Amino acid sequence: MSGSRGPLPKPAALKVLEGNPGKRSLNLADGVNPRVETPSAPKHLGIEARKEWKRITPFLEELGLISGLDRAALALYCQAVGRLSELETAFNGIVNRLMDNPSTPMTYPDAVYAASYSVTPSGYAQQSVIVQLIKSHREQVNRYLMHFGLSPAARGRVQPSNYVQPTLPGIDAAPNAPSGFARFALVP
Repeated sequence: MSGSRGPLPKPAALKVLEGNPGKRSLNLADGVNPRVETPSAPKHLGIEARKEWKRITPFLEELGLISGLDRAALALYCQAVGRLSELETAFNGIVNRLMDNPSTPMTYPDAVYAASYSVTPSGYAQQSVIVQLIKSHREQVNRYLMHFGLSPAARGRVQPSNYVQPTLPGIDAAPNAPSGFARFALVP
C-alpha cells in the first residue's frame, strides 16, 4: 500500500468555518487553484461512462471541484462507473436466466449463489470471475469518489478551487464572483 498515512489535512476554508480550533494562522491561498471548468469528454468512453460524465460534471462544476486539469482522472472515474454498471447488468442477466430456466427453476437467492460461485473439479466452491470483476470495479469507483469528494466521508477532504492565484503564468485573471464553495473562502 502506498501513499501518506493518517487522515488528510483539512482545507483552510473548512478550518475557518469551524472557528479555527487550532488558532494557527491560516493561508487561504494555499495550493493550486485552477479555473473551474468542465473539460471535454474523451472519445474512448463507453456508453455508460458517457452517461456518468454528463450526470456528474454539472455538479462538480457547481461546487468548484473540477478544472480542465481533471480530464484524465474524471475519465478514469467515469469508465470505472460505466464498467461496473455493465458488469452488474450482466450479472443480473445471469441470475434472471437461472431463475427463468424451466428445467431447473431456482429461487432468487439460489440463482445469485449459482451465478456467484462455481464448483471446481475437486469439489470446492470458487468465486466466479464476474463477481471478482464487480468487486474490483466497486473498489476503483470508491477510490475515485474520494478524489473528487463525492462520498460523504470525502467531502471534508477536498478543497474547491477559489481561483486566488491570478498572477501565476498561464492563469487568467480571477472572475469577479467566485462560485461553489469558493464563495465562502476569505481572501486577504
